[in-house]
Amino acid sequence: MLDRLNAQLVRLQTQPFYRGRLPERVASEAEFAQRVPLMSRADLSAEMARPGFGAFAPHVPAVRINLSPMGNALVPVMQSAADLRAMEAACARHLDACGIGPGDVCMVTFGYHLFVAGLFYQSQMEARGVACIPHGPGETERAADVARRCGMTVLAGNPSHALKLIEAGCPVPRVFFAGGEAFTGNEALYARVRAAMPDTLLIDSFSLSECLPVARTFPGGSGVHLFDELLYAEVIDPDSGLPVAEGERGELVLTHLQKELQPLVRYRTGDLTVMQRAAPIHGRTVSLPRVVFGRVDSMVKVKGVKLYPSELKAVLLGIDGAKQLRLVISHKVSGGDHVALQVEGNLDADGLGQLAARFKRQTLISADVIEAVEQLDGSDAVIDQRSTQPS
Repeated sequence: MLDRLNAQLVRLQTQPFYRGRLPERVASEAEFAQRVPLMSRADLSAEMARPGFGAFAPHVPAVRINLSPMGNALVPVMQSAADLRAMEAACARHLDACGIGPGDVCMVTFGYHLFVAGLFYQSQMEARGVACIPHGPGETERAADVARRCGMTVLAGNPSHALKLIEAGCPVPRVFFAGGEAFTGNEALYARVRAAMPDTLLIDSFSLSECLPVARTFPGGSGVHLFDELLYAEVIDPDSGLPVAEGERGELVLTHLQKELQPLVRYRTGDLTVMQRAAPIHGRTVSLPRVVFGRVDSMVKVKGVKLYPSELKAVLLGIDGAKQLRLVISHKVSGGDHVALQVEGNLDADGLGQLAARFKRQTLISADVIEAVEQLDGSDAVIDQRSTQPS
């Protein structure tokens, strides 16, 4: 990996955005983190808003331009012919691992209009000799009929929509590529898909429009495994910007290793994740075992642990009857933080116990009190009363 990082540093010495910002080489990954500055989505968005895309003006022709929502703008994401071939080659290794190739028929039910997922799946399948049905989302009855008539064997799309397709008579695929919503991180949804597709190879995936692809489930692995021929991944403390230890929660940071157009270096994704290294799975040793489970937002420190309000949505996934979760933090009379969980919904004692256990597993914080309420007032996920209490 160090050789790949240094090769990219050499290539980017004359790239206008990075000229004068990057060392020519580093002796270790730790030095890379120390000497190479972080980059934000705001940096990318601002540069792409300049005439001709500013310092990211294409030096070779772009052959595909998708749009990615960033704040209030749709930011162009450009691919050169070499960029597409590199993505297709990386995905080909994954398709080989999944036993997908000529003779398979893939229906793509991701969207195509402006955004990236539909065409991304179509192009990688076609490059591997797989017949592709570019259906797009919606029109469930028609899609199920087309899948039957065309002998679909591979399905790529949103898990919730895939369940509707199966209910409408769509053949059960041999392989299902899930995206667009939490999948392996949503135990209830994953169980429903597994029940509907008992013998199907289920593939979870994580990508960003500007970093594509990032990681996927590989047969025999756990979590999603990084496409490390395309990307170098780090996890940092969102507050300090420093790398965290393996297995600790933090913000995912990505570096392109060979991209020609819009190469990103130490790019802050804003996504919360955990990274670990394990024995090789189809040659891959880096995985995100819980994929991503929240966004970096207004962090609060509770019982000495950093907590991000968006994590609370991940806690609720798969718990029937739970609609909204709120954390109320106050001071204990004896000192320290008092943590109360309020959940909107009709949960019995078992459901509340499951929620408390999930909250502790996700955040490493034990709740002092947990209660179900008929309706929560307002939309705040976290209410911190400590500043209004005497210390």
